[in-house]
Amino acid sequence: MNSYNLEIEKYILGKCISSKESLEYIIDSGVNQNDFFEKQHKQIYQGIIDAFFKFKSIDLGLVTVALKNINKNYLKNLVDNSIKIFNLESCIKMLMELSVKRQCEDLANQIQSSKAEEIGSLLKETIDFIETSNARIDNLNNIVTLDKIKMTSIYEAEKVRTGFRDIDNKILGIVTGSLVVITGYNGNGKSTLLNQMCIAESLSQGYKVFVYSPELTNSNFKSCVYSTIANSEDFDEDEFCGEKYKKLSDRGNMLIDQWIKDKLYIYSDSNSTSSEKQLLRDMDKLAKHKDVRVFIIDNLMKIDLEGSYKNEYLAQKTFVNQLKQFATRYNALVYLVAHPKKPQERSKVISKFDIAGTGDITNMADYVFSISRITSKDRKKNSKYRDCIIKMMKDRPKGTEDFAVTLSFDKDRKRFYGSLLELNKKYGYIS
Repeated sequence: MNSYNLEIEKYILGKCISSKESLEYIIDSGVNQNDFFEKQHKQIYQGIIDAFFKFKSIDLGLVTVALKNINKNYLKNLVDNSIKIFNLESCIKMLMELSVKRQCEDLANQIQSSKAEEIGSLLKETIDFIETSNARIDNLNNIVTLDKIKMTSIYEAEKVRTGFRDIDNKILGIVTGSLVVITGYNGNGKSTLLNQMCIAESLSQGYKVFVYSPELTNSNFKSCVYSTIANSEDFDEDEFCGEKYKKLSDRGNMLIDQWIKDKLYIYSDSNSTSSEKQLLRDMDKLAKHKDVRVFIIDNLMKIDLEGSYKNEYLAQKTFVNQLKQFATRYNALVYLVAHPKKPQERSKVISKFDIAGTGDITNMADYVFSISRITSKDRKKNSKYRDCIIKMMKDRPKGTEDFAVTLSFDKDRKRFYGSLLELNKKYGYIS
């Protein structure tokens, strides 16, 4: 198959000359002169662009003046050729795809003739080029009219329940396509909340999950998650230095292993990444090829953000915006852990303005949760306090006002709960 189509090139150039609306659409679609194979076509397209931006209009006369070295009859034939009934959007897409094919072939030839030490950078250049090109092609369909949008109310929207009745009763669950920010001071239960509300609940409701958590070894992570998922009958009592404790039984471990296979994805200990691009690329693959719908990033500070050495806040904003776009594109849930600033007071209650970094983290989020541990001093002030407080600080989809729930904690089973039903919930690894 040829890596060019001259008829398509002529048709697009003809539409550029004959219709201002078509030219604006072609420009907005991201077509550039390098998308054309024929050298003369590159020159004509650039001349059309220059004339359009100079005169704010376009027609055959203006183009003829701008391109004095191009035969006038050739330009006229292009206009005549544009009368054919082709789908302009399909033609633009084909033009771009053929352009990508040619440039990939050029890169492949470069790799073939390069020295071994140059291949790595060329491969990276190739991957970046393909990603940029695909985004450009996908961009063709980014503008629609409102009548083509399906309207869904918050009550009908697809949602993942948090598993906490007092939260779900108010927000109805977390709507897919959302970015969820979770914050809390060290040691206050963020990881346990992720394991229970974001991992166990999602798996129980039929969603596949990816977790990025480089601070924990995979063995430690598995031990914590499995303890949260396990039923009460799958714990054995043990003793260490006179202290009794409960641990997951071999039976429980085996059953959860069988259930969780191909449902929960993580990086191997030896192949984790801190690269923003690599993380987003891997998330994209999991969404496309493994049907993963829930993504957990623990935490923002572990990622090397591009350009952060120039402007850290701008780099954070760009990355968080990419996470939001990702959630929307795949109708996925993205949970992002963001640490709060160091407290001035030891028992300070967290607000969304206390999250470290740019304010755009919470601005772009659809939901914002915080978790705080209750101290004995707190209990003296309010006898209704239990072990922790989960505060809902933003609920964009439903518009719920800020509220908080207080929950108990079971250290053996690593679960928060508001009732015995929540403590003893079975997540479904035994059918």
